Amino acid sequence: MNRVALNAEALPKAFELACSDAWCQSGEGIFSWSVFRFYRARLLTHTGTFEADKPFLLDLHYLRTLKGEQIVSTSIVEISRLYSISDEQRTRWTQALAEIIPDVCLGDRLLGWFIPGSKVEFFSASHALGLIQDPDFVRFFSAIWLDERTRSPHLRHALLGNAQVMPVLEAKVVAPQEASV
Repeated sequence: MNRVALNAEALPKAFELACSDAWCQSGEGIFSWSVFRFYRARLLTHTGTFEADKPFLLDLHYLRTLKGEQIVSTSIVEISRLYSISDEQRTRWTQALAEIIPDVCLGDRLLGWFIPGSKVEFFSASHALGLIQDPDFVRFFSAIWLDERTRSPHLRHALLGNAQVMPVLEAKVVAPQEASV
């Protein structure tokens, strides 16, 4: 896979203001469940190769509408499936994510800037959303996509640059008044 440094326009402006580092794409893929496509994900690092102890970005482009509370709930369920967490962690992380993660629609974008051993900062396409400063959360949350036990091993392999990625068909965003039943 060709590892190319991304130009600043390729990342959200709010992120660019927080971090001017150069980023290279490690890989990308689509998360789907059954016949439903939920988002296109890209993994970016400074070198184009994922190293668990180095900063990385997870860039999600949503292919459907989802409630923020659904994203939060699913994230906590997945963390709990992968790791034994305390009730206190579950409550604290659920509350923190609920304050950060918005509802998303087709075409929306969320970016996570992971600093292993420290924090994860969240951005939308237009602004900073917040951060969670907790080394365990950083490791456990990123495991949803990057742990060998992930529910989506094909996506994991694609993100790590180990799989051939099928081209993504771009969905046209249609205003509700234009949609037909």
